[in-house]
Amino acid sequence: MSYRSWTPSAYSHGSAPSVRTQPDPWTASGSPAPILPGAPYMSTVSLPHPNSSSPHYASVHYDPPTGAPRILALNPLLSYSVTPPIYFNVLQDMRSIRLRDGCSPSSLQDPALNRPVTCLCIRLASYPFWSIEVSNPHGVTVFDVLLRIREALHRGVSPQEATVSHTASEYFRARTRTDPREYAQGVKRVDFLGPNVFFAGLSPSMDGPGRWDVHFVPAA
Repeated sequence: MSYRSWTPSAYSHGSAPSVRTQPDPWTASGSPAPILPGAPYMSTVSLPHPNSSSPHYASVHYDPPTGAPRILALNPLLSYSVTPPIYFNVLQDMRSIRLRDGCSPSSLQDPALNRPVTCLCIRLASYPFWSIEVSNPHGVTVFDVLLRIREALHRGVSPQEATVSHTASEYFRARTRTDPREYAQGVKRVDFLGPNVFFAGLSPSMDGPGRWDVHFVPAA
């Protein structure tokens, strides 16, 4: 599977995406797919500063057919899949995001669901007590989801939380071995993922409708 870089001219978090129609269907999330065997090598993606002005893209956006049942469904870019169209190592910053060939570079600005929502509740499948709230008054986008997931994972943990995992400290040392500034910040939630640092998508949560679990898989 090949991917290509995403190089938009600008991105402004919280800006309202312009919605256009496209024949590609939305797919409702089902049961989690098998774990990915690994992530392929892909070229680096360059992103602009998050405070830059919002662009006006000419690409199309997902929209369900007129009259179709409005069952709540994830954008295909966010659905848990054995071949996720998004390649994202959460240890790295947002510039590392890459898209599979055939995905529009502006698709990260598409709505996260098949109908507009201003708030999305996500939890880590392995650590459900850590919840992530994604909000955007103009409508939550795919990029909003990825950004908030990364931000939540890079928060420090309390002494009580640190006792949950016996291996987090090991991965913390490996992650910060060459970065004294990161080491000084202590153990973070991302260290609890162990080797599973690649975003694999979202699936419906057992907490109830409208809630989602995020999954991660290891690299090859």
